[in-house]
Amino acid sequence: MTSFHGRALAAALVLILAGAAAPAAARPPAEAVEPAAHAPATGGPRSPGATDRVIVKFKDGAEPAPRARERVYAEAAERIVPRGAAAAGEHQEAAPLLDEISETVDSARVVAADELLDAAQLETLTAALEEDPAVEYAEPDRLASTAAVPDDPYYATSQWNLQATAGGLDLPSAWDRAAGGGQTIAVVDTGITSHPDLDANVLPGHDFVSLHAGGVQPGHSRDGDGWDPDPQDEGDYAGPGECGSGSAARSSSWHGTHTAGTAAARGNNATGVAGVAHGAKLLPVRALGACGDGYVSDIAVAIAWAAGDDVDTVPANPHPATVVNLSLGFRSSTCPAALQEGIDRALSRGASVVVAAGNNDRDARLESPANCRGVIAVASTTAHGARAGYSNWGRVTLAAPGGDPARQILSTADAGSARPGGGTYAYKYGTSMASPTVAGVVALVRETDPSLSPAQVKEVLVATARPLPGSCPGGCGAGLVNPRAAVARATLQEGYTTQGAIGALHARIGASTGAPRSHERCGLAQDGCYQEFERGAIYWSAGSGARWVHGSVRSTWNRAGGVNGLLGYPRTEETGNGAGGVHQRFQRGTVVWSAGTGAAAVRGAIGSRWAALGGETGPLGYPLGGERGGPAGGGAHQAFERGRILWSPATGAQPVRGAIGRAYADLRGEHGRLGYPVTPEHRSGDSVLQRFQGGSISYRHGAITISAR
Repeated sequence: MTSFHGRALAAALVLILAGAAAPAAARPPAEAVEPAAHAPATGGPRSPGATDRVIVKFKDGAEPAPRARERVYAEAAERIVPRGAAAAGEHQEAAPLLDEISETVDSARVVAADELLDAAQLETLTAALEEDPAVEYAEPDRLASTAAVPDDPYYATSQWNLQATAGGLDLPSAWDRAAGGGQTIAVVDTGITSHPDLDANVLPGHDFVSLHAGGVQPGHSRDGDGWDPDPQDEGDYAGPGECGSGSAARSSSWHGTHTAGTAAARGNNATGVAGVAHGAKLLPVRALGACGDGYVSDIAVAIAWAAGDDVDTVPANPHPATVVNLSLGFRSSTCPAALQEGIDRALSRGASVVVAAGNNDRDARLESPANCRGVIAVASTTAHGARAGYSNWGRVTLAAPGGDPARQILSTADAGSARPGGGTYAYKYGTSMASPTVAGVVALVRETDPSLSPAQVKEVLVATARPLPGSCPGGCGAGLVNPRAAVARATLQEGYTTQGAIGALHARIGASTGAPRSHERCGLAQDGCYQEFERGAIYWSAGSGARWVHGSVRSTWNRAGGVNGLLGYPRTEETGNGAGGVHQRFQRGTVVWSAGTGAAAVRGAIGSRWAALGGETGPLGYPLGGERGGPAGGGAHQAFERGRILWSPATGAQPVRGAIGRAYADLRGEHGRLGYPVTPEHRSGDSVLQRFQGGSISYRHGAITISAR
C-alpha cells in the first residue's frame, strides 16, 4: 500500500464555544467565543475560503521532474489577478511565489504561496494547474474549523445527555452490555491536556500540526517544531487581531480535551464526568494549531495514521484506532480529494470515521468532512430532542445531543486561559459535542461485535436510531442515535461458538446463560477475555478463572467500570446468601442484591467492616447504594438498611446506627460539629456510648446525651 508522505492539507478549527455555570466544585469561566477569523501576513481581513496553500496531484507515471514542476507552478501563478486590480484590468507586477513544501496522501504535492489567496485567486490558480496534462487534480488546501458552537459526581446532576431524559440517550441501558472495552477512539483535534478524568485512558498519540502556515501564521504549531510525538494541546489563544484583522482576543478553548472527555472520560472513578465509552482508550492526534486552525493535508495524514496506515518519517502507530472522531469542518461543496483519501485509508483499515455535521444551519452537503464518502455525519440536538438551531441538517447520518445555550454538554477541560493550567470541567455546545457522543456509541457497538466493518457499524446505527422527540427542519438522517438498541442489535447474532475456559463453563451452566451472542473477545485488563450470552456474559482472567455475570449484579458491576473499574474481575459465581438475596465476589469487593434494596457494591475498608459485622445478615442489613464521598478533606460513607458506615483516613471505618445514628444524623453527621466516629458503639450495662472526633453520643433508658468538646 502506498504510504503517506510529507506534511500537510488544511482544515482549521474555528471554535464557537459557549460557557455556562458548571458544578461548584469545578466551575469554568463563562465564555462566548465567536467564529474566529484568521489573519493573513499582509494584515488584511481573510475572505471566506482563503488559504495560502494548494494540493496538486500529478497523474501516476506522468509526474514531471522537480524543476519541471516548478515551471508548472510558476506559469499557473502568472494567471492570478491581485485583489483590487481585477476591476481595472490590471495584473500584478510580480506573481505570488509558489513553493512545493511537502506531500500528503497518495503522493499529492502541497504547494504554499508567499501570501494569502482569496477564493477567486484560488479558482484561477487551480484551473490553470489543471490545464497541464500531467496534473490529475488541483484543489485549495483549505482551513477547516471546529464544530463547537457553539459514579462520577456530575453524571447525575449535570450530564443530561447521557441519561434517560427527553433528549438524552439512556446510556446506562447500553452500559449493561458494553462500556467500550478493547476499543480505541482517535480524537483528531487540537490535542489534549493532562486531566485526572482522562489520563488513565490516554494512549501515546502524535502531533501533525505543520511548523508554519506559509503567509498565514508563522507560529502555527505553537510548540516550535512540526510533526512530533507529543500531542499536547499548546493552546489556541490569541491576542487582538491575531486570528484576523479586527478579531478579538480569545482564550484557549481546549477543544480536544473537551471532545475526548465526551467520548471516553473515565467512568465510575468518583471523579467528574463519565464518557460515553468510558471503558475505551483515547488516542490524541493533534492536527489543529494556532487559532484552532489546521490544514486538510495535515488532517488527512492524521486520520490515516490514527487508523494504522503508514506515514513516511513517522513511527507506526502501535495502537490503531477502531473509530476516528473529527469535530471540525469547513465550507466546501465537495470533499477534497486528499481528505477523502485519508478517510478511505482509515475505513479500509476497519476504523469508522465520525464527523461533526457543522454549526451553520445549512445543508451538510456544503460542509466537509460531513460530505465525504463513508463517514458518519452527526447533527446536534437539544435537551428537548429537537435539532439545535445552529446545527447543519439534510445530508447527515443521524443526530446526537450537542446542546444549546440553555442546556450545554459538560466535559473535561483545562483551567489555563492560554497555556495548560490543570484539569477542570466546562460546558460547551455544538456538533463538536454530538460527534464524539456517536464515536463513543460506535466503540460500544464494536466492543459488542469487533468483527463489524465500518459500513456494518453505520448500518447498525441507522437501523436502530429512534425518531427525534422534537422537530428537525431539513432532516436529521435516521434520527437520534440509540445506544441500547444499537448494542442489542450488534449482540443478537447467531452462529457463535465457545472455546477454552469460557467454553468449559458454558458447557456446565449453558441452561442458565443461554446461547452465545458474540465471539470470544480478548485483550481486556490483565489479558482477560469475555463472551456475551443471551442472559449475561462469561469473563475470564488467569487470576480469577471463568465466571458468569448477569442481571442486576452485572449492571451494578458495569456501572463501577467492569473489569477496568473499582471491583475488577469476578472471583465467584452469583450465589444465595441465606438472607433472601444473592451476592457475587469480585477481586476488590462484592456486589449484593435483594428484592427490597436492589444491587449495590461494597468494597474497601467500608466493605471489610460491613463483612466483619456479619454483612447482610448482620445489624446493618443490605446496602442501599454505593459508597459516597464525604465532606471536603477526605472520607466516605455508605448507607445500609439499618445504619451507615463512615470512613476517614484518621478514624478508619466505623458504623453508626439506631438511636445514636439518628441523633448523629440530626447533628448533620460527619458535616456537623462531631465529625467522624472514632469508635463503634460500646455497651455497658443498660447504656450505649459512641465517640466521635468532636465529642460523644450516649443512649440510656430512651434518653440521648450529646457531649461536645
